[in-house]
Amino acid sequence: MSLLKNGTRCVIIGGCRENIGLVVEVVERLGRLGASEDAYRIRTVSGRPFQQLWQGADLLRGHSDEAITDRHKLRPLVDPKALNGLPQLEELLS
Repeated sequence: MSLLKNGTRCVIIGGCRENIGLVVEVVERLGRLGASEDAYRIRTVSGRPFQQLWQGADLLRGHSDEAITDRHKLRPLVDPKALNGLPQLEELLS
């Protein structure tokens, strides 16, 4: 998977069900950390805390707006400016 730069906005696609779909921002890439091969520190874009957050063996609810997660649980959001010049859906379907 590609590396994510600091400030990249992503959507969570894996992990605790309550957090799936949240939009987060990459704070920093941590790389190999514990059992994770490619860990990232993230924070919620809204500033609201994560619904669920594992801290060791404890499951915390509404505790923090920052967390550490694996890269494979994140999908970067596409910058609309990066799509300029690409065919639009209507053009592809016609």
